[in-house]
Amino acid sequence: MKMLKALVIVPNEQTKEIGALLAVARAEARKREHIEKNPPILALRFFPELDVYVAVYEAQEIQKSEVKRSG
Repeated sequence: MKMLKALVIVPNEQTKEIGALLAVARAEARKREHIEKNPPILALRFFPELDVYVAVYEAQEIQKSEVKRSG
């Protein structure tokens, strides 16, 4: 099963082009997921009423053995 996550990107002077927005989305997704390889960006949409972009990417599923148990 795919696990989808989203990032909100507020555009600025450096992120006016789609390539720059995709680069930001990939880098932030990689940081958030703590992985070395860029996760695939499945969608990038602009919401004019909010003046933001939303990037949807596929995250790796966490294996049960990787989840730390508190206690």
